[in-house]
Amino acid sequence: MEETIESLIDDTTFFMIDIDGVCIDTEQRMGKIAKQIGWEKALQETDWERHIQESSSVNHSLEILKEVQYQTTRINLLTRNHSAIEEEKKIQFLRNQGIILPIISVPENFKKSDIIPPSFYQGNVVLVDDQLQNVLDWKEHGGKAILFCEQKREENFPQITNLEFLKKIR
Repeated sequence: MEETIESLIDDTTFFMIDIDGVCIDTEQRMGKIAKQIGWEKALQETDWERHIQESSSVNHSLEILKEVQYQTTRINLLTRNHSAIEEEKKIQFLRNQGIILPIISVPENFKKSDIIPPSFYQGNVVLVDDQLQNVLDWKEHGGKAILFCEQKREENFPQITNLEFLKKIR
C-alpha cells in the first residue's frame, strides 16, 4: 500500500518541518549564489542576517505555521545550520514573524535523524523536507517522510507543494 498524506496523519503523529526550502526560500537563494562561487565559499561568505532577513515565505508556509501553531504541540521545526550565527538569525527571524514553534538545530556535520532519531517516536514522526537525501535518510531510520517540492517527482512516497495539510492536525 502506498503511503498518502492522509495515512500519515493521526492523533499521535509528530511532525518535523524543515525551515530552509520549505518555510523560507533561503535554500533556493543560496543555490543561486553557490552556482556562481561554489557551496563552500557561499556558506563561508554569507551574511546570514541579511540572507535570512531577505527571505520570503515559500507557498505561504510562514502564514500556515502561524495559523496552526496553537492547534497542536506535535509540530516542530528541524533545521540544519552551518554556523551559530545562522542558527541565531533563523530563530530571530521566525520569532519576529510570530512563529513560536520549537526549533531544533542540526549542526552542519550531522543528519537530522542523528539529532531526532525516528525510533524515539517509535517511527511515528514525519519529516517534511525539500531535500531528497534527508527524506531518504529519515525513512531509512524508521521515520515517515513527505517530500516538499515544486513539481511531483518519480518517488514512491507522499509529496506536497505547501503545508496546508497541517491545518488538519489537532
